[in-house]
Amino acid sequence: MSVAPPETSSSLPPAPGNLAKRMFFAGIILCILVFALAVAYWFWAAKQMETGLSRWVEKQQARGFEITHGELALSGFPFIVKASLQNPKIRSPEGWYWQTEKLIAEAAPWSPLSMSLDLSAEHLIDGLPHQEPAVRVQSNKATATARITLKGELLHARLQADALFIQREGHHPLEIASLDSTLGPLRPASAGTTLQEFDITLNAQDINHPELEKTPLKGPISQLRLETTLYGDIPKAKLDKALHLWRDTGGFLSLHDASLRWGPLLVDARGELTLDNRLRPEGKLDSRIEGADGVVEQMEKSDLLSKGQSFGIKLSLAALGKTNSRGRHEINVPLLLQDGWLSLGPIALFPLPPLVQ
Repeated sequence: MSVAPPETSSSLPPAPGNLAKRMFFAGIILCILVFALAVAYWFWAAKQMETGLSRWVEKQQARGFEITHGELALSGFPFIVKASLQNPKIRSPEGWYWQTEKLIAEAAPWSPLSMSLDLSAEHLIDGLPHQEPAVRVQSNKATATARITLKGELLHARLQADALFIQREGHHPLEIASLDSTLGPLRPASAGTTLQEFDITLNAQDINHPELEKTPLKGPISQLRLETTLYGDIPKAKLDKALHLWRDTGGFLSLHDASLRWGPLLVDARGELTLDNRLRPEGKLDSRIEGADGVVEQMEKSDLLSKGQSFGIKLSLAALGKTNSRGRHEINVPLLLQDGWLSLGPIALFPLPPLVQ
C-alpha cells in the first residue's frame, strides 16, 4: 500500500494576510493608472480647446481683425474644461471694436470643441463710423454655445438672452425680452452645390423702444422671426470689398420665412435677396399681410389719416384682399427691394441704406 507524499509549501494557498496585501497594492496601482489617464486625457482636451480657439483667432486675424486679451486660465479638472479669458477685445478692419471684461468658456472633456460661453457681462461696441455713439449691451442672462473644428472653423453657434438691453450713449435703450439666434451649420460647396451654405435664424420676442410709441401701431413688436440661408463664401477682405466680391460671385440670401407680429399687423414673407452696386438690399419677396385694415384704423385714430382717406384706403384693401379662415383681412402682395427703396407693390414705403457706408 503506497503512501501519498506530504504537501510542499509551494502548493499551499497564500495566507489570507498576503492575499489582502496584494489586492490592496493592486487597487492602489489601478487607481494611480486611472488618475494618470484622467489627468492626461483632461490636459489633452484642454489642449484641443486651446488649439481650436487659437486657430479661430488666426483665421480672424487673416481677415484683418485685431484680437487682444489678457491672461488665459484653464481650470475645471476633472469634470469640465474651463477657459477664463480676461479683457478680450476684437477690432475690425473698419475700425469699430468689441470688448468685455471677461469671457468664460466651458466644455466637456470628451467634447472640447463644443463650448458654452457665459455672456452675461456688459459688452461695449465703439469706434463706429461717422462718430456714432458707443453701444452697450447687457442681459440678465446670456449664454452662447459654439462648435468649432480643430482648424478653427465655426460650424454652429447659438445665442440665447433674456431681458436684453442695447443702448447707445445718450439714447433710450432697445429692450428685447427674449432673443434666440443661431448661426450654422456650415455646408461647404460640393459637386452638387457650387456655393457654400450657412444657416442663420433669429427669433426675438417683445421688442420695445420709446420711439415705437410714436408710431401708429405703438407698443412693442411682439415677435420678429427670420429663417435664412446665406449662399456663397464671404471672402477674407474688408467688409465693403468682401460684400462686393460675395455678390459678384453669385452670393445671395434665401429668406425661407420672415414674420413680424406688431399690434394688429401680421406679415409673413419669403424670397431671395442680394445686394446692388451700392450694397443696398435688392430682391423680391412674396408676402402675406394680415391686419392692414387695423393699421389704417390706428392711423386714423392718430390723426395721420382723415376719415375720408381712411375710408378710401379700406376700399382699396378690400378690393386687393380677402377675408381668411380666421376672419381677418388678408392680402398677398410682393415686397420689392429695388433702387434703394422698399415698396409694397407699387407703393414706396421707405428708403434702404447701404449695408456699409
